[in-house]
Amino acid sequence: MKNFSVSIIILLGFITTFTSCDDDSIFHTKATTSNGVTTISGMRAGGLEKALFLRLNSVTSLVINDTIDSRDFATMRDKMPNLAYVDLSNATISAYNGFEGSAGTRVYNYSANAIPEFAFYNPETSYGKFKLQGILLPKNLKSIRDYAFNHCGGLSGTLQIPASVRDTIGRSAFSFCDGLTGLKLSAAKYIGESAFQNCTNLSGTLVIPDSVFTIRPWAFSYCSSIDSIIIPPSLSQIGTAGFNGCSGLFRVDPANGTFSAMNGVLFNVDQTMLVQFPAGKTGSYPVPSTVGDIGPYAFANCTGLTSISIPASTYAIEDYAFSGCSGLAGAFPVSSGISSIGQNVFIDCSGITSFAVAPDNSLFSFANGVLIDLSQFTVKRCVTSKFGSYIIPSDIIFIDNSAFSNCTNLTSVTIPETILSIGHRAFYNCTGLTSIYAKPTIPVDLTNSSTAFESVNTGKCTLYVPKGAKAAYQSAIGWKNFYNMVEN
Repeated sequence: MKNFSVSIIILLGFITTFTSCDDDSIFHTKATTSNGVTTISGMRAGGLEKALFLRLNSVTSLVINDTIDSRDFATMRDKMPNLAYVDLSNATISAYNGFEGSAGTRVYNYSANAIPEFAFYNPETSYGKFKLQGILLPKNLKSIRDYAFNHCGGLSGTLQIPASVRDTIGRSAFSFCDGLTGLKLSAAKYIGESAFQNCTNLSGTLVIPDSVFTIRPWAFSYCSSIDSIIIPPSLSQIGTAGFNGCSGLFRVDPANGTFSAMNGVLFNVDQTMLVQFPAGKTGSYPVPSTVGDIGPYAFANCTGLTSISIPASTYAIEDYAFSGCSGLAGAFPVSSGISSIGQNVFIDCSGITSFAVAPDNSLFSFANGVLIDLSQFTVKRCVTSKFGSYIIPSDIIFIDNSAFSNCTNLTSVTIPETILSIGHRAFYNCTGLTSIYAKPTIPVDLTNSSTAFESVNTGKCTLYVPKGAKAAYQSAIGWKNFYNMVEN
């Protein structure tokens, strides 16, 4: 009997010890479940894992009405495998500084009233929480931080950003959430890089609210199902490729002092720069005579564009401007005013068979299937239909990025000794190459462009090098990959 009494006393002491612990004790009920919905109340920040304890695996719908922090988002992301719906509308997010939050094991300072960095995207595994299908965000939320819902492809329906979010929607916050079909933005001042990139099923009209000042590069790129895009008076900065691949036509509020639109195409306010051509437009397009600059990625991935005319007023075509325009066919016009053509402008434009350089344009030439920048002594682009051999002229100094990429019928190329630089992927996928004649006695340095011969069959393609230079080529980055090397 004495031993039984002692056991009871010890047990009571054990229970008392744990029930007197902090507010997250497993013996203090914090969760109730009704009709499949688990509601948390009375919990303090960081206590979600303890509050649910053995129920973590079974919860599918969760309502939290208390204060939480980044540690609780890490719990929802990593320790609740079946969680599909989350209601945080009455929750408050507090600041947290530590190593147990959603950004990983490093010490990180998480802001209050913000969906934390990597909330539902694990930076260590590079996986988003795909099972998450819906979320109601806190009513007092101020910002959504970087990568918060990145690759959460299970999110569906219309995403409602609370009106309280007037600060930031961060980098890649909802990128690759391709299950979303609608979006109601708040008047956040700043929409981060790639924030909604590849949300391919967003449809209807995308209304950018007034008071949004900045849209960073790639923010809405490849949102291919959007019908129209409305630009407010406040918007003064759109980053490179901010709407690349979006099919929707642009409408700009007349009060906007930075941008304008004509026939659904986005320009700067005085229409001297063409910013973005909608990917959904098809057929031919005459660039307006006011345009001097065709901006970076302006026509990129506009696969329905079949032909284009460029006025003499246009002096620059910037990087990637026509990349991926697979519908462009025939001769591409290089008008008399063009003095600058950027990098990778014509990559994946397999339908371009020639370049029609205006007779009075003395800065470019086209011969033997190759466009050359005479002022920069640079090979710009070889048409992909080119076959046989090509001898690069002896006054050429540079071979541009992707200059010969996907020229699968090119069988031989001669690189003169004048060449100082060969760009990234310059000969990418030139699978038909059987011989390369490299004339420089010292191998061109490919340290910063080691992909110059990517996808060239270096086992079958013979590299001919100057007499006495074989050892140097056999030890040089990019060149040493050729198995068959012959001094010539």
